[in-house]
Amino acid sequence: MSTPVKSSDLRTRLATAIVLAVLILGALSFKSGVVWALLVSVFCLAAAWEAGRLTKLSPNLQIVLFALVAACILALAALLRSTSVNVAALTVFLMIASVFWVVLAPLELLKRPIATTPVVTLIRMPILIGAAWLSAVSLERVGTAFLIAVVMITVAADVGGYFLGRAFGKVKLAPSISPGKTREGAMGGVLAAALWTLGAAAVLRVADTAGELAVAAAVGAMLGVLAVIGDLWESQLKRQSGMKDSSQLLPGHGGVLDRIDAHLAVLPVATLILSIVRPMW
Repeated sequence: MSTPVKSSDLRTRLATAIVLAVLILGALSFKSGVVWALLVSVFCLAAAWEAGRLTKLSPNLQIVLFALVAACILALAALLRSTSVNVAALTVFLMIASVFWVVLAPLELLKRPIATTPVVTLIRMPILIGAAWLSAVSLERVGTAFLIAVVMITVAADVGGYFLGRAFGKVKLAPSISPGKTREGAMGGVLAAALWTLGAAAVLRVADTAGELAVAAAVGAMLGVLAVIGDLWESQLKRQSGMKDSSQLLPGHGGVLDRIDAHLAVLPVATLILSIVRPMW
């Protein structure tokens, strides 16, 4: 039997969620790429600090990781602001992050434990966090509707997984990593992501024909799977480090990585795929 959530905890979670919503919607309402990029940078730098803690880096190496992520963001920002944007460089950067989430992260989850040596962490984390930054900023440049559509894929997967898991969940998905997740819930999340992507593609006129809509649904299902992978990957990192949350930066919600783990996996792949039909840079 699960432990009831205290009303004070619920109020804390709600208050934090409201503050985050105001910050995000406020930044988007400015319709300024600079304001949005700065807010995303704050979240990404917070995630970098948490990643250093989860991977047990020494204090000095945590500073190095923070600096590397900041340098990566600055380099990407310079490319985006260039009058002759290097499309190839930005595409390759997203491809590297995408290959990690599609190929390497599932392998790490199967083999376990996840590699957290200083060298691996200092190379991998700037790429993964930087790719999320690049995706969020690029999608906002194309249009707020596209940004919301992609972010909501993860939300749809999470909500669909939660409710269908509660209703039909029986078989544990990964009991040693996340005991609460079930295969039935995961399949429900994938289905919800596919349906959301199908609808968003139609509304945004990214897909028109029956064949294109079928492809959109298939892409949505794949992104739903990646949302699960991103969630499990960060959960395994926390389990290895012996930490319940990546930090307490977001009262009632844990840390930034706890909130964006699935987005780290979905954003770069979704942005890369969308760039095929909608110019990003």
